[in-house]
This record gives sequence, structure tokens and C-alpha cells, in this order.
Amino acid sequence: MRTESEVVPLVLFVVLAALFGLLGLFLLLRPGSAAAFFADAEARRRFRPRDARALGAVFAIGGAALAALGVVRLVALLTAG
Repeated sequence: MRTESEVVPLVLFVVLAALFGLLGLFLLLRPGSAAAFFADAEARRRFRPRDARALGAVFAIGGAALAALGVVRLVALLTAG
């Protein structure tokens, strides 16, 4: 029973981590449109494409690492139980 109750949250974790990584990839590939999307008229400094690329790199690396960790944990869970 323990394995079945852990699979669904772990699959959701992997899906959300993959979406996190895809957002980072979008920010890396389209920094101009991402900067325009995140722009705030009342901000002290405008959100530049360079900022979007840096944020995209963090999201892409973090999302990929979390997804890989989730997949490894999921495989270990399914093979053990």
C-alpha cells in the first residue's frame, strides 16, 4: 500500500519540475518577449532580456535537476515495490 500512495505525488512532482524546466527554456529562447511579459511600469529598473536569460538559466537547470531527481526516485520506488 505504501508504494501506491507515493506514486501519484511523485509523478505530479516530476510533471511540475518538467514544467518548471520548460519555463526556463522558454525564457532562454525568447528573452525579449519574456522581458516584455515580466515588465513592470512602476519598477525602479526595467526587466531586461539579460535578466530573463539569467532567470531562464536558473529555471532550466533547477527544473531539469528536480525532474531527474524525481525520475530516479520514481524508478527506485517502482523497482523496489
